Amino acid sequence: MLDKLSRKIERAKYAAGSYLHDQLDQTQAHVTSYAVAIGLYAAAAIFLIATILVGAMAGFRWTEFNYGHFEAFGALADLLGALMVGFTFLAIYRSQRPAKRIMPLASRLRVAISSSPSRDEIAPAATIASLATRSSEARGGAAISALVVASSLFGWAMLRRRNLRRSA
Repeated sequence: MLDKLSRKIERAKYAAGSYLHDQLDQTQAHVTSYAVAIGLYAAAAIFLIATILVGAMAGFRWTEFNYGHFEAFGALADLLGALMVGFTFLAIYRSQRPAKRIMPLASRLRVAISSSPSRDEIAPAATIASLATRSSEARGGAAISALVVASSLFGWAMLRRRNLRRSA
């Protein structure tokens, strides 16, 4: 009787340890995700400032010379704008990733106490694992679609600009 009770207590310890490990992993994932998102938002802000400066220089040069180096400044501003949009979408994707689902502690304790393995076998922490997560394809579908649309529009604008320059 005492041996049976000690095994149940040992299984409850394993379940609590597994739960604590999963909670710490989830917290670490949140902190990492937010740190990466902050860095990407900072990069997007830098490219936004650079885009505004290049656009202002390009507008000044255009009004001064009417044509000339304007195309080079405009192309540089377009490139910086595309990088800004890319970093922004990447930051949004990183900050909106779904959290890993964790089996509640009460459920783990219930399973650990109610199970009755053989005398020699004690359930390791790996058998009281977390629930399965969704596939990575389902997580990033919207962000990848947005990046494809943005890059397609950017390419279309560059081709249109090139064709207009050739026809003029």
